[in-house]
Amino acid sequence: MIARRTLLKIAGSTVAVGSIGTASARGSKQKKGRIEKLGHSLLSDPAGGYAEEDVRSDGQYALLGSYAGPGGSFLVDIGNPTDPTEVHEFPTPSNGVRHADVQFDRRDGLYYRTREGGGGDDEPPNGVDVIDYGYSDGTLEDPVKASRIPAGSTHNLEPHPEADVLYTTEHDGVGVWDTSDPTDVTGGNVVSPDPAGDCHDLVVDTERDLLHCAFIGGGFDGYVAMDISDPLSPSVAGKFSYEGLPDYSEERLEAGEPGFSNCHYASHDPDRDLVVVGDEIGFGAPGGKHLLDIGWGDGSISDPEHVGFTYSPNAEMMDERTELFDWTTHNHQVISKGSNSLLVSGDYHEGTVVYDVSDPTDPVPTDQYRTDDMADQADGAGFVGEAPMAWGANYSEERDLVVTSDMQTGIYVFKVTPDAAKGGDNGR
Repeated sequence: MIARRTLLKIAGSTVAVGSIGTASARGSKQKKGRIEKLGHSLLSDPAGGYAEEDVRSDGQYALLGSYAGPGGSFLVDIGNPTDPTEVHEFPTPSNGVRHADVQFDRRDGLYYRTREGGGGDDEPPNGVDVIDYGYSDGTLEDPVKASRIPAGSTHNLEPHPEADVLYTTEHDGVGVWDTSDPTDVTGGNVVSPDPAGDCHDLVVDTERDLLHCAFIGGGFDGYVAMDISDPLSPSVAGKFSYEGLPDYSEERLEAGEPGFSNCHYASHDPDRDLVVVGDEIGFGAPGGKHLLDIGWGDGSISDPEHVGFTYSPNAEMMDERTELFDWTTHNHQVISKGSNSLLVSGDYHEGTVVYDVSDPTDPVPTDQYRTDDMADQADGAGFVGEAPMAWGANYSEERDLVVTSDMQTGIYVFKVTPDAAKGGDNGR
């Protein structure tokens, strides 16, 4: 087994160091990005653990999903970020259903949670639950289910922040739903690239009227940009295919070189024409993060250009079953701080990681917080390894806060700043 290490590509070669490096590549300026924990809570600590997180646009509330247990979804008051407080746990309606993703609607009092599997005498499997927690009949403490959207086995979803439209991941593309009446959602037309593929995740970009999509196989593996200038009628605007590109391997990991497989998540830089794409690989050589130019340099939306790549800070081969998903990257968001662009990511066993992507040709991890607080008290998710197992990270621009969900240990609230990177571990 390869020793724990950090891989940084410096001046065309790879240097292995014992903690996150602060020296920049190719003699450029010192890297930026620090993380500080403000608050944490196990919440009600459900069996099966937590999944995706979201932050409401006003930054006052957060959501967490429950991946493999009865917990369903959790509304959390983060008005005081040092003391995140559970407002409600809304249990799942049937055994075996996974609520991997949860997202607030643009209308106050509504959120969505995905459904994978489940079903029973009273309810079919799959789809999306529309949850009313103050929109009509529900309240903050006592939510009700407004409706069930008859989507497929939905792993991720994304509401449009400026229109009553919901996008869902489908096995043959992107599902499009009219949510103007949340009690009777219509639509369900599916859009896909050619060849069609399985959409794994999607993020709305209102600055460019784009939907950034990660396709993970089923005919197409790679990134797809969809034009959503008409939110109900997406069309493929460009794509970056992994076909013919090298896969991940131990040799490429040792050399700090990118692989291309299992395109898992794609999100944009808010101020620059760049997209960050993450690959998730559960066993063997871990996936990393790619920087794609869609207009920043020579690239374009119709023809994205690969300009940069990084592994997680301590990436190593996952060659034992106890290391499943430990060192692969996961879900992320770019934070623009003046002349600095910072990527914050929930990277499983790395915890919450900050990367400096100000120079997209030279992305570098700069700080991390290992999300293992109170791990000895957590019931958590029994099907993954020990904490930290951070799922993702969401940024509230309104309050300049980052929220992370750890599958084992619950919710974390952070402050991420463009201070000079200090290296080390656990953001302390």
